[in-house]
Amino acid sequence: MPYIQSQHSRETERLTYGWSAPSPARADAAALTADPLTGLPTLTEFYRLGEPLVEESLSQGVSCAAAIVDIDHFRRLETAHDEETIARVLKALAAGLEAACIGSRHLVARLGDEEFGLLLVGLDSAAAMDFCEKIRLEIAAMRFEAGAADFSITVSIGLAKIRGPETFDNYLNAAEQFLFMAKNHGRNRVFSDRTVALQAAG
Repeated sequence: MPYIQSQHSRETERLTYGWSAPSPARADAAALTADPLTGLPTLTEFYRLGEPLVEESLSQGVSCAAAIVDIDHFRRLETAHDEETIARVLKALAAGLEAACIGSRHLVARLGDEEFGLLLVGLDSAAAMDFCEKIRLEIAAMRFEAGAADFSITVSIGLAKIRGPETFDNYLNAAEQFLFMAKNHGRNRVFSDRTVALQAAG
């Protein structure tokens, strides 16, 4: 099943400014090209912008990769903190991802509640891994205030090198499979085909 259907046709994406079932107004908002909370491109816009960018990169022999960044234990965060705090977390994460992409051709989008997508252009496998690892560490270093206490978050990242012309679904599905591996290996890590190869080599 295509990524866009299997992961994000949950009624109309639960937009973060309201956690209940989406109203008609929220359904209309979900059709926008920019996410209302973070200002990042939406999943649909990620497809629209990403497909031609991959096609152009491949035609020019430029390396590219797809990554999915997912906040670990997000449902626990929702339970432990109010909507305003969760919104601040998501905005900070979005801003961090945008900042990391400044000066590049990379594309960043919000794919769903706690998931963000990256299309990395001009980075080989090793450089893309380093880029994602740097993001992971920067996010882990963020601190968020919640009343008298503060807390931090971690993310897991699935990274898939784009090796040739396929559907955009396939690129995201590959990144998602590596994301599952990152979660299964303890979270708070980046997983890619390079990770698998290094583990196999001992």
